[in-house]
Amino acid sequence: LLSVVKDCCSRYANQKYRLREVLMLVVKVLISAAILLLAVEIAKRSPFWGAFVIALPLTSMLAMAWLYWDTRDLVRVNAFARDIFFLVPPSLLFFLPFVFEPRSHWPFWLNFAVGVVLAASGMLSLRLILK
Repeated sequence: LLSVVKDCCSRYANQKYRLREVLMLVVKVLISAAILLLAVEIAKRSPFWGAFVIALPLTSMLAMAWLYWDTRDLVRVNAFARDIFFLVPPSLLFFLPFVFEPRSHWPFWLNFAVGVVLAASGMLSLRLILK
């Protein structure tokens, strides 16, 4: 009987822990989505201020906070921050097709696809160089 009670208590504790984990995941998603939606709504009214909100490293800040919250591993968070720091310059290649769109007159999705390819190529190249 004692082992059954212990088993039930441990199962309840694990379920409670899983529930807390799931609730935290929902909170993270809602906060992250709210910030992105806020930036889009601001950009509808003023492209400059929408870009300003997005140019802030909000996603990096959120990801670092969530990573630390989940792991409490400062070494991992520091490595994550270092990698973000080095990946920002090649990620800026994504915007080049949009900067040159007035000359190229490419449609949005072509600009987007070329930007993704440029950014991914830059990031992969950096990874190869740094290894």
